[in-house]
Amino acid sequence: YAETQLLRTSTVRLASTVAAGKAAGKTAGKTAGNAAAGGDGQNGENGQNGNPRTLNEATGSIPHTYTRLADAPREGIATLSGGAAVRYSETWHSGTNVVDAAKADEKARAALSGLYVDLPGGIKSMKEAQAEFYHHPELTKAKVRQYDFGAKGALREFQSTGKHMCMYRESLDEVLQTVLNSKKGQRKDLVLDGWTGSGKSVALYALVAAARASGWVVMYVPSASLLVQGGVFKKRSDEDAMFHTPVAAQHVLRGVYEAHKDVLGSLPSADRKSTIGDVCAAGLGSPDPFAKVDAAAGVLKGLLMADGENDLRTLVVVDDYNYLYHRTSYHETVHRFHRRRLEPRELVLASAFMMLEDQGRTSGVAAIAPTYGGPVSPQADVPLTISETTILRMPRFSLQEVATMVSMQSGGAPDIPDDTLRRALALSNGNGRDLREKKTILFQ
Repeated sequence: YAETQLLRTSTVRLASTVAAGKAAGKTAGKTAGNAAAGGDGQNGENGQNGNPRTLNEATGSIPHTYTRLADAPREGIATLSGGAAVRYSETWHSGTNVVDAAKADEKARAALSGLYVDLPGGIKSMKEAQAEFYHHPELTKAKVRQYDFGAKGALREFQSTGKHMCMYRESLDEVLQTVLNSKKGQRKDLVLDGWTGSGKSVALYALVAAARASGWVVMYVPSASLLVQGGVFKKRSDEDAMFHTPVAAQHVLRGVYEAHKDVLGSLPSADRKSTIGDVCAAGLGSPDPFAKVDAAAGVLKGLLMADGENDLRTLVVVDDYNYLYHRTSYHETVHRFHRRRLEPRELVLASAFMMLEDQGRTSGVAAIAPTYGGPVSPQADVPLTISETTILRMPRFSLQEVATMVSMQSGGAPDIPDDTLRRALALSNGNGRDLREKKTILFQ
């Protein structure tokens, strides 16, 4: 079969086609490899094996290194209807945590694949992942419904089990190794692709937890909807074309400052005139809404520039990244009968977080994921406008991973027939969220 992955559809549609299977033939593999990946005419299967490929579009786009680290396993209907018996295990837990697992050698990590690992701290330990972090206390007291900008997917997983742990899947290992072993001072962008329920949000949460426990300074935005919804928006003047969102800026600043205030003072600011800690503190304490937004955008830029300074690694993680290319909840009054909806690019802070498009950026590590599978947006120049991006596809849960999930939820080897497990996998299509939320029905 041939698989096409659309990476950009605004002006250039990139088709990355790989040959997989003898039926396609080596001739088709070579042709697809050369046409889509700029291959040497000898190995059209490079894309499937995850080897780097240089893309140079005829329209004059800059060369781009595209690395595909993992593809979703294609088990086929035969796996669902028959095959080897599923292995249930009393020892569904690996006995280690995500930090130590990520530091282990390749053989040891392979042995941990599919088992659960602990995450640092408790479920409430990562403050900016909680919905309450973004709620105003007076509105909460008045029982006014407020936006949930927290790590919804990850927290629902933890709350359903009461355990602050995640499955150490092969795809999660790829995420951790790609980021934690990246080179200091060099640009590295990670884009997670995968359908809803494939584990992208949990993987980003685990990445933030592991990176912080390893000494990294991490700015974590669990949902980019924070940057385009809620709060207020202001212009400096009628002539100014850009709008400022001070409430969102306050949340961004508070998240990174409360997590890393002890070390932010040792990182230089973007303009090299002060420290990131000083910029954070000034923005949080300023009553000026424009100063808050400028501070948040400055801290973001400073963190990307300061990677490797004073032996500190920095990372920016943004989930629900596609919100930056959709719509905002803000409207500008044009006249008494019409209000114009603002575009995300008209917001100073939202534009600053469109960091994957910044061709001038040469340093900093960023990891993002959209809410769904496929291209981030037809409007997003991602990833062709950047020098190097790793795109990792998060696969749906496999049959063995579902078995381990059931073992964890039941506290040991459950008495569930293999056919029931296969039926649950088929009905859920390996969707982790459905397997969790509908478990009482799926595993009857």
